[in-house]
Amino acid sequence: MKKSHYLTREKQIYFVGAGPGNVELLTIAGFQAIKKAQIVFYDALIDEKGFRKINPSATWLYVGKRSNQLSTNQKLINRLIVSYLERGLQIVRLKGGDPTIFGRLSEEISELKKKNIPFSVIPGVSAASAAAADLELSLTKREISRSVSFVTPAVSKNSEKTENWAEIVKTSETSVIYMGGKTLKYISSTLLENGLRPTTPVAIVESASLESKKQITSLAKLVTIDTQSFKGPVCIIIGKVIEDVSTNSMSNLESSLDLKRLAFNAA
Repeated sequence: MKKSHYLTREKQIYFVGAGPGNVELLTIAGFQAIKKAQIVFYDALIDEKGFRKINPSATWLYVGKRSNQLSTNQKLINRLIVSYLERGLQIVRLKGGDPTIFGRLSEEISELKKKNIPFSVIPGVSAASAAAADLELSLTKREISRSVSFVTPAVSKNSEKTENWAEIVKTSETSVIYMGGKTLKYISSTLLENGLRPTTPVAIVESASLESKKQITSLAKLVTIDTQSFKGPVCIIIGKVIEDVSTNSMSNLESSLDLKRLAFNAA
């Protein structure tokens, strides 16, 4: 096997995509980077114990962020990373999913660029891909969906709330909404106000790649779902491709809409 080009040039820090939570989905390059790390700054990973087993001798420092929970300040994370690098330690910054999708990667690497510190980014399996796989669903489909958008209604604490994400969903054939599990009513009402049909198919996947819980519903019926029951990260997939979800693939499914009837009404 050829050596991964991500690791051919030795870097002091690697930004590694951990994938959606199941350690088995970690890439070989990511595994190798973790194996040689002295310090691992990690996000709110689902299978924390599984990841720690890769390198139990490393120092693992939690710097995760979860919605409506106490989170580590981003500026503090940046300072900690630089501080450990200046001590000459080998570091992995382990981020959930793929670090380039809603991973605040740009904020952390911009700090390194200011100080001319070399780094490498190792991609990971995105939550969107894992959610689609759990549904046995393709996010794209010939004649049905040639565009996919990744959006989030979530904003940082001091940022102004906008609804431009809803405009993107309206113009995309398939959309994946990140960090929206606690705001289903807001998502539903905003998208309906922006002109999406009440019968628009929606899939909700909690804890993709693990013991995922899956629900199929419509945009109008999002408001009936108990958001307080969500314990893990949630991906929301919107679009006509949801009609392809097979009943046989929906273990642990709570289906609140007949897909055949939905497809007829949406036609």
